[in-house]
Amino acid sequence: MGCTSSNIPMVLSPSPSPFVKEEPKKYLSLDCIFIGTDQANETVKIEDELEEYKDLEPENAINVCKNREKYAQFFDNWSPEFEDFGEKIPGPSKPVSHKLTMKDIDTRAKEASQACASSFENLKRYLLNGLAEHENKQKLTVRAIVVWLGEQNPDDFADRTPSRDTPEGFLSLLSKKQSLFVTFFTVLCRAFGLKCVKVSGISKAGEYQPGDGLNLNDDDGTYDTKYRDTWASVFVDKRWEIVHPYWVCKSLVGYNAGGWMKLEGSGKSVLEKVEESVGVLKKAFKEYYIFPDPEEFIYLCHPNNDKWQFGKKPINRESFLEMPYLFPTFFGLGLKMVSEKSCLLQSTNGEVIIEIQAPIKNANTIDLWYELYLKEGNENTDEDIKFLLKDKTLPKLVAMVRCGDLWRFKISLPMKGTFKLCCYGAPHNSTLSRIAEFRIDNRSPKQHFHFLPFDPGRIGFGPGPATTEANLFTPSHPDGFVPVQPKTKLDISFTTIQRVFEKKSIIAMLHHNDTDSKDLGSHVRVEMISSTCMVVIQTEVPLEGEYALTIFSCKKQESTNTLSLSSIANHGINVCNYLLSTYLKKPEKTNQRIARQKLQIALSHIEVGQLFSKAVDEFHKAVERCIKQNISENDNDIVSAKAKVEVLTLKNDARDARLRNNYDVTERTLKKIQSSIYSPILMREINTLKNLLQSLKRDKDEL
Repeated sequence: MGCTSSNIPMVLSPSPSPFVKEEPKKYLSLDCIFIGTDQANETVKIEDELEEYKDLEPENAINVCKNREKYAQFFDNWSPEFEDFGEKIPGPSKPVSHKLTMKDIDTRAKEASQACASSFENLKRYLLNGLAEHENKQKLTVRAIVVWLGEQNPDDFADRTPSRDTPEGFLSLLSKKQSLFVTFFTVLCRAFGLKCVKVSGISKAGEYQPGDGLNLNDDDGTYDTKYRDTWASVFVDKRWEIVHPYWVCKSLVGYNAGGWMKLEGSGKSVLEKVEESVGVLKKAFKEYYIFPDPEEFIYLCHPNNDKWQFGKKPINRESFLEMPYLFPTFFGLGLKMVSEKSCLLQSTNGEVIIEIQAPIKNANTIDLWYELYLKEGNENTDEDIKFLLKDKTLPKLVAMVRCGDLWRFKISLPMKGTFKLCCYGAPHNSTLSRIAEFRIDNRSPKQHFHFLPFDPGRIGFGPGPATTEANLFTPSHPDGFVPVQPKTKLDISFTTIQRVFEKKSIIAMLHHNDTDSKDLGSHVRVEMISSTCMVVIQTEVPLEGEYALTIFSCKKQESTNTLSLSSIANHGINVCNYLLSTYLKKPEKTNQRIARQKLQIALSHIEVGQLFSKAVDEFHKAVERCIKQNISENDNDIVSAKAKVEVLTLKNDARDARLRNNYDVTERTLKKIQSSIYSPILMREINTLKNLLQSLKRDKDEL
């Protein structure tokens, strides 16, 4: 049966709190540039692979994905940082052996006149001028070709004679959709002296929706035409590299797949039919598809011949069709899938959890977000939609919870149907871009369904960038989901800086679906301990159920006693939220409890000083013991302890720098601490090192 008043709890939707300020629209923008497939009818017949290439077997399987130079950068002034393996020692810089830069090549390719397209020789002479002795000649040749091709408007050549014998003739063919971009690219590469292969396969693009690929087989054993695709492999610097020229040059803007109902988007619960739109094909230079990492490209394209995969471990067609639907921006943020690696997920008792992890070094600089859709079409779904439209009190079905470097999207579905979760991401306070999509088939509605008691918006549940911006660090509970027991006290603490005590008020509020927040005021209090620079939020939930704990940072009021909490919060910023639940507390085994106790003991023994390294080694052993006892690496206790050790490590580095009394060591340590998210609570160490650095510089100058 569909959703009716008898099987959906009739409570008010937890709409956004009046105390949560609207986020700036520019931060809520969603990137809607899609990739499509070249729909031209190929009339130009060329050999996909020339006989002379037969001896150039792909040999990149081991090294092609290692230490790759990546040109594409998705976000201004931001790149993912991964773990360092040993200290990097800068070596002597290599002398510049050329004058032309990538920017020079791009500018020249964009400024080419139509006359250059009169012959392949003219175009080659123009684009490659000055590249003969260039150390990156082959890579820049490919780039020059793609940039030039992307800058052309084939319709400007529609009146020329269609022909494969000249660039302008080929552009005329493209204008009439009588040849593919990749065919022209292949011909150009070969004319410019490069070895280039046309690679046929299928791709997840255009009208593709997550899960569609699992039904691609036609009756005659071939694959559905709309998913067929062709790209290129170019032999550059002694190895084969991938180029998808059509995706580099063209984008499908404004495309919308019809047949979906948006349930959640832009930080709010909504009920909105998605209007189908074919979109508009526009020029949009996407650098990523020039030499993409094969281990990433395989998530979107699968060749008919496995030898053109270039990955460390080739995958078959079936595995490709099941892989998550991930976009280049997913990898641009350094993210990885932790939960089930599939584009089609089956719910368990009406619930699905999707987990995505970021590099630990800059996880706290990243925002993720989502939109949830319901597929229209079947009888039950239509009945559900009618009910929801009538009621207009749709609750939030997705809880976005983070714990350190891990995001969990917990989706609870009270109705049968097919759902789609679109995930977005970007550096904090930047425009969000689409990073992944998942289809969710829900055959059994969740029983005993509980609506989220609070809509946290883009901040989600759990400490994140907004918490750090409020100068709240090292949370005792890095996990946004906290199991609790009724009438049992819970303390959540943060380290802060003295300025917070002087200029800010930290306010906390408790929310529940059936109880007004004002009536829960006696169950939460904030203690600000200036002597230890700690903020402690003490709370207890009065009854069984799910509660939201919201934390606000406000300007200190002259007469806070005369203002209600809601009035104070209304002038503040929501910096952190927690989801407290009495439902999911799992009893732990004795070995797990002992492992946790030993972890805390090991943490308590770490002190800045001579025995620091030995104590940290014992701490890491304690972490390993926890993991062996099936305690997750992303467990609250482990993540919290690691954060505290990171702060202590920086303090110990500062101590070592003082003892070594070396200019280079001091400068390097100072930069490391200043670039840390914990720098505000390490100002004493920073100022000490600054003074030491000045002293060492004076000594250095006097020599």
